[in-house]
Amino acid sequence: MTGRTVLRTAVLGGALAAARWARRDVRAWRALGPGGLPPTWWGWLRMSALRVLATLPAPTAGTAAADDPTPTVEALPGRATPRPRVAPYPVPHRVLDQRAPAALVAALERELEDLAGRHGLQMATSRWERHHVALWSDTDDEIAHVHPVDGSCHVVLAPADHAVVLARGWGVVHPLAGRGGLPRTYTLLFPPRDPTEAENVVAVLRAAAVEPGG
Repeated sequence: MTGRTVLRTAVLGGALAAARWARRDVRAWRALGPGGLPPTWWGWLRMSALRVLATLPAPTAGTAAADDPTPTVEALPGRATPRPRVAPYPVPHRVLDQRAPAALVAALERELEDLAGRHGLQMATSRWERHHVALWSDTDDEIAHVHPVDGSCHVVLAPADHAVVLARGWGVVHPLAGRGGLPRTYTLLFPPRDPTEAENVVAVLRAAAVEPGG
């Protein structure tokens, strides 16, 4: 076998392995449900570019917690371990396990609707997800939305509340936070596993509705 033949064989083998990996990755990505990109190969390629961007150092300016946390957020207990596994995709940003029961997902969705009514806010299609309704402020900023597929939420928090939520294990910052228009405190709240955890998630959502995000 000549050197050229060996090279062609290696290149072909590498290309086939890459194609098999890409097919598996596309299936896993689509299994997360609808998000901000179309569930097509083109959508996956765009997501892949964002995944590379998410590996770069995250912006930190503007995330300092200058004010005190909202009292209800400051009172949050630590979330019981283990934490859910977060999928390795920035869009859609979802968990892989510990999905919330359907009744708790519906309760979180009702909570956002109630918040809109109580605080003069509005419900409209999410700017980021595009498939779900979200709670919006009166200054045309998106505050929060629930992901029906797993019961996790994305929420924009005041910096001090953001710090508490991360420290107590209730969520993680979005991998693209601070980039492309996403607020620096754009946070994924983990799905509640039971009514008690749902109450704590609701406390965070209520704080977000009355405190400016970062």
